[in-house]
Order: sequence, then structure tokens, then C-alpha cells
Amino acid sequence: MSLESALALVESVKDYKVLFVGDTIIDEYHYVTQLGRSQKEPIIPLRFENAEVFRGGVEAAANHARSFCARVEVGTFPNAVRKVRFVDKTYLRKLGEVHYEETVKAEDVWLHVADAMVVTDFGHGGINDENVKRICNLDAFVAVSAQTNSSNIGFNLITKYTRADYAVIDEPEARLAAADRYSAISVVAEKLARDRFSKLIITHGPHGAYGWEEGKFIHQPTYTGFVRDTMGAGDAFFAVTAPMAKTGSIEDLLLIGNAAGSLKTQIVGHRAPVTKESLIEYMKAHAPR
Repeated sequence: MSLESALALVESVKDYKVLFVGDTIIDEYHYVTQLGRSQKEPIIPLRFENAEVFRGGVEAAANHARSFCARVEVGTFPNAVRKVRFVDKTYLRKLGEVHYEETVKAEDVWLHVADAMVVTDFGHGGINDENVKRICNLDAFVAVSAQTNSSNIGFNLITKYTRADYAVIDEPEARLAAADRYSAISVVAEKLARDRFSKLIITHGPHGAYGWEEGKFIHQPTYTGFVRDTMGAGDAFFAVTAPMAKTGSIEDLLLIGNAAGSLKTQIVGHRAPVTKESLIEYMKAHAPR
């Protein structure tokens, strides 16, 4: 692993054509100011200030890859979820969240798989069993991520994918999928990856990330500094590295992914994607040499 090889890997996907497939999510931040304590009900009274609406889910993930690859397409499904988060305007703390079911226009571009298919499975019903089977049987490079969140905990495990070339999940998601709360994370990675994934990365927030490739297990510390918003940091890690995982070493993927995740924590919501220019600049300034 070296900064030079990681930067070369970033450049290696500049001519790639990549397809992102996954759930459509509309993320809304409703900025509020907390009022005085309610005397009659156990609730938090809030005053609405303003709102931001972001295209999240697969579209936000795909946006991270656009400046790295020549062509990025998005395949979506008709069902979507709108997540309204109530955010303290002063400190950007999230106070609550409401989910709404939505219907959107589907974009079926499955036949255009070229250099890589990237599957962002947020567990909201877009990727059903038939789609999972289709993905696992593709004769193409496939990268997958299956997210556990408040609406699907325990029901959207990465193990539903019987084959993929690259997978990224976080530490709680890995332990749920392996049904292993206490073993060393290296043991958990081995359980999940063996005979299923060629390369597996388990992210662990401020502790960095762990990588498994052909029985080799390594840890790469993070270099996160100032954090504004953690939403989507793991998705940025996955989206940026997924095309590069076709040829890149697990060491370089960890280095690049940690940088992408760190950059995303400095962005509120989906106001902007992680870009190639910002990633290279960040890596040169912060990555270990």
C-alpha cells in the first residue's frame, strides 16, 4: 500500500462505464429550533425554520462516482421512501425521523452493464428476491452493499447475495449477518466472505475499516477530523471504491474509501458529492505515506 498506488487506482477508472442499481430515497432535512418543555405531553416542541430536500439512496451514491468514471447510469424501482428528519438548526443534531412511502418513475437500464454494476441495497423493497438472483447470476463485475437501518433491522442482510466480487458493510451489519456478536471482526469477515465475496470491507466509523481478500485481513485507521454530518459516509466509501475494486488491492481500496468517507462527513446531507478533485487533494494532505 502506498499513496502513489492509491492515486493511480483513482485514475484507472476514468474511462469506466458503471451502472448503479438500488433504492430511491428522498432525504429531507427540516431544520428546527427546540422550544420550551411541554407541560402536558412527553413530546419535544419544535419551531420549523427551513428545509432542504436531497435525492438520496442510489442517486446520491451514483453522484459520488460521476467525476471518477466516464459514464454513470442509474437503475431504479417504482417504490421509494421519503425520510423527513428533524434537525436542530444550531448543532445539526437529528431529533427525529418520519418515513413516507412514495411512488416514483422506474429507470430500468440493466442491459447497459459495462465495466461494473454497483448495487446499493437500502432494504426498502426495491431489490426483491428476483432481482437479487439476477444480480448474483450476472456475468459482470458486481459490487454490493446491503444496509441495515431502523425500518429493516435483521431483515436486509448481505448474506442474501450468494456471490459478488466486492462488498462493503459496516460493523453492526457484519455482525448481524454473521450472527456473531462477540468474535474478533477478522473472524466475522472470514465467515461472511469465504465462498461468497472476492473482496469484503467492513467499515467501523472512527475506528477506520477492515478489509478481507483471499484470506488476508488488514485494518486501516481512519483519518477523519471535523465531522458535520455522518449520513451517507459509508455510502460514499462504497460508491467511490466500487468501480476501483475491479482491479485494485484491498489496501488501496481501504485508503481511498476512508478518505471518501471522511470527506462525506464534512458535507451536510447530500448538498454535494465527493469528487475526484477533492478526494485527491484530501489524500495528499492526510493519507499515511
